[in-house]
Amino acid sequence: MAGTEPGGWSGLWQGRTRVAALDPADRGLAYGDGLFETMRAHAGTLPWWPRHRARLAAGAARLGIPLPDEALLDAALGEALARVPGGVVKLVLTRGAATRGYAPGPEAPPTLWLTASPSLPPAASRPLVVDLLEVRLGVQPMLAGIKHLNRLEQVLGAAEAARRGLDEGLMADAEGRLTAGTRGNLLLRTDGRWWTPALDHAGIAGTVRGLLLSEWTPPGGLRVDTLAIDRLDRIEAVLLVNALRGILPAGRLGARALDPDPPGLDTARAALAAAHPAFREP
Repeated sequence: MAGTEPGGWSGLWQGRTRVAALDPADRGLAYGDGLFETMRAHAGTLPWWPRHRARLAAGAARLGIPLPDEALLDAALGEALARVPGGVVKLVLTRGAATRGYAPGPEAPPTLWLTASPSLPPAASRPLVVDLLEVRLGVQPMLAGIKHLNRLEQVLGAAEAARRGLDEGLMADAEGRLTAGTRGNLLLRTDGRWWTPALDHAGIAGTVRGLLLSEWTPPGGLRVDTLAIDRLDRIEAVLLVNALRGILPAGRLGARALDPDPPGLDTARAALAAAHPAFREP
């Protein structure tokens, strides 16, 4: 299948069969019944595929969706990377087509949809301007951490951020715990120490967040914690992280200035570069 973007590519499978178009009865389209991974390709490889695959497998197990055949998945990714060796590869896995109704019917072959784009998000030229959004994330522990297709909260959040002229919006859950940005995870510095919000109620367990939790040792360490939104004035620095943009510092939180070059930023970026060659300095 031809990609919609010049130089792009896409491929679609139902079970083991390659098909030309998405079935209108696909549960991913009807209900968001599926998962996705967005990966940065480099020189014909996906350096973080093991991390993405592990999250995909965890999400599939949580939702009860069978993973695609391993050989098919490897061949499909290989085709994507041969066509678009550098850029963004997105993988969507759904439960497949079914009859009407929320309850999954008899087991249908899962749908695998891969797209590859040579375009990347533009690099930030300055520290970001961020603020807390009015849009809240729903509290649902059964879905917390996995990258499921239901992203309307982020859609509404991103729209609010754009209306307010923000580079990125910070999102709390419905119980008032700071959780994530609209496009990535948060690393926060308060009282001279680094931490990242817990994701057992809402949010996505991102690959860069996971890498830094295991590979980054800033002064005082990096812990997982919670922060109520009525204590945002404690935040000294904010880093927004995801697999496409890497690590981006914020310079302002609302009307308040933040440290755009906080202690530990250099070593965090070094850990990222060591793990993914696309983030190494030229």
